[in-house]
Amino acid sequence: VSNLVNNWVEKTLLYEAAKNSSLDKDEVLIKKRDVFYKKLLISSFLDIKAKKEISVSKKEISNYYNKNKKSFTRNNNEILLKHFVLPTNKEAKKIKKLLKTNKKGKEFESLVEKYKPETKTVKEGLIGDNLIGFVFKYSVGDVVGPNLINGSYHVFDILKKHNKKSVKGLEVVYDEIRQRIFKTKELQFLDSILDSLFLNNDIYISPEVSG
Repeated sequence: VSNLVNNWVEKTLLYEAAKNSSLDKDEVLIKKRDVFYKKLLISSFLDIKAKKEISVSKKEISNYYNKNKKSFTRNNNEILLKHFVLPTNKEAKKIKKLLKTNKKGKEFESLVEKYKPETKTVKEGLIGDNLIGFVFKYSVGDVVGPNLINGSYHVFDILKKHNKKSVKGLEVVYDEIRQRIFKTKELQFLDSILDSLFLNNDIYISPEVSG
């Protein structure tokens, strides 16, 4: 909160200083502002229209996945894990014990709420200085740690392992495929909007000009 307040105050002070130097009346800056605002209006208009008009069905996503499975192969060994970062070794050991014994009651829930563990996919060879590369030695179901890393205690719950060159499941790439299909339809949608606007506004561009 303190950083946010300081940032807001600094920007306000700088903005007022810029206005006091009459930069808000500078014609070049005003033109740049207008160009930016025009682009913002256009992108907002297209975004709203596209979201309203374009839909992507589950069947389309499934068909795309089945036709393009090879494009979803893994380039690295991967592990899906739950990563706990705790301030003390005592609490880290407590988390590990609860995970290993599956006693995930109120005590476990309160620790999860307090420390908010991250569930993430770790790719072998792409994990920043290889600080947690050791997790690849373990199996699904193992609880690894506590490990002291950069002053904090880390516990890893190994959920899934995937080998290099294995195909990602549809549930993993579902959103990516939906976005790909949406983008393709969005380009087609833009063409149809432009065609409609040209017709409704009776605009003709000479081939000599467009060439």
